[in-house]
Amino acid sequence: MKEILLNVPNIDQMAYDAENGCEAASLLEVLHYKHRLINIDYLTFLKGMPIAADGNPYHGFGGSPFETQPNKFEAIFPVPLGRWARQYGRVENLSGAAVGWLYRELEKGNPVITFVTVHFEQPEWKSYSFGIAPTNNHAVVLDGVRNDVVHLSDPIDGQYWLEKSKFETIYETRRMAIVVK
Repeated sequence: MKEILLNVPNIDQMAYDAENGCEAASLLEVLHYKHRLINIDYLTFLKGMPIAADGNPYHGFGGSPFETQPNKFEAIFPVPLGRWARQYGRVENLSGAAVGWLYRELEKGNPVITFVTVHFEQPEWKSYSFGIAPTNNHAVVLDGVRNDVVHLSDPIDGQYWLEKSKFETIYETRRMAIVVK
């Protein structure tokens, strides 16, 4: 595979004290890359994120992006994230797709929001009212690939290259992703 590096601009969610705001940061990174909402800052964008009244990340964001609350799962999953993103462009839910589909999107110039774990550690599973999910859930933007590494724009850890095998192992635990076209 030829080297691809899209250079998606990074947003540091921690600079805004949004310890649980990775999905919104990843989405805004991609929108900025696509030259959309370039005059909207992260905090303003975050305030528009759909919140799930029932705390279910399959319905909207569960909890608060600014604090971790007991027995809450502070995240928004691909379907409601995609609904929100559709206000700003065409979106495709790639959940369930093998990792090769993600790389094909990169070849088309489309960075991919992927649901992984913080620091790419093994998932720490827990049961919630909506089902099981990793307590160390995290979303990052896949924006590059070459040989045996992938490039990520991570709202916590910044931009970096990571071993492809490590990325693929963690991605494969849930296969959750969306792409804005």
